[in-house]
Amino acid sequence: MTKAAIVGCSNPLKEGYLPTVDKLADLLSGYGLEVEVSRYLTDTAPGLGKRRANELTGFFNDPEVKHIFDISGGDLANTVLGNLDLAQIKDSQATFYGYSDLTTILTALAKNGNKAVNFQVRNCLDNPDLVESGYLQKVLDGQISTADLDVTFVRGTGMQGPVYGGNLRCLLKLAGTKNWPDLNGAILLLEGLHGKPELITSLLEQCREMGLFDQVNGILLGTFSELENMGQENVVVDYLEEVTPENLPIAKTPFVGHKTSAHAIRLGIPVEF
Repeated sequence: MTKAAIVGCSNPLKEGYLPTVDKLADLLSGYGLEVEVSRYLTDTAPGLGKRRANELTGFFNDPEVKHIFDISGGDLANTVLGNLDLAQIKDSQATFYGYSDLTTILTALAKNGNKAVNFQVRNCLDNPDLVESGYLQKVLDGQISTADLDVTFVRGTGMQGPVYGGNLRCLLKLAGTKNWPDLNGAILLLEGLHGKPELITSLLEQCREMGLFDQVNGILLGTFSELENMGQENVVVDYLEEVTPENLPIAKTPFVGHKTSAHAIRLGIPVEF
């Protein structure tokens, strides 16, 4: 039997969300998966990061577990990452899926050679089209295509390299740690949920001062939800065009970020746009 695990490595879920977890387990069971649910989805006791890391290691090292879906978000994913022995799971064939704060774990896994996919499976409950169109089946089959991202270029006409990144704020939590990826020749993926123009500009400036824009082959922008709600989504492109090398390609996709229509993108492997 092929298994899937449902975990939460970031902020604990509220008890009231557990019926939704049951619905998600039922959905995945319909694809022939035996679903195991983390014991720590709502746990708030001290030592949570270590307990979650130990459980996650067990899922990675179970040869029957092919998919590990993280359904959480928030701030605490790096407390799991700090307790995760990546050497123990390096040879795992399981794919880990998550987004937002899980950018920390996804990036570390991709750097470690594990299968890491920026995708929030619980969107399938809020957006039935992901199921009805057959897209979730494609994801489960590992048929993740950059063609599904509908990328458009705002500077340049193409870029290639391994993709690293995700949520801008959460990616920068890895700065100065052993889990920071080698971005030389990579495509830097950036998106955001919260953040007014001043905060987003500040975080982009941190990227500039770290020299990231001189290392990468291109920048792929997902959605920045709060900026869009304010009608100021152009802040990101405008600032990047100001501070990045003139020959650095910049592209956008509406299908990476916090919208329920978001698609999947695998990190750490070479792609071409």
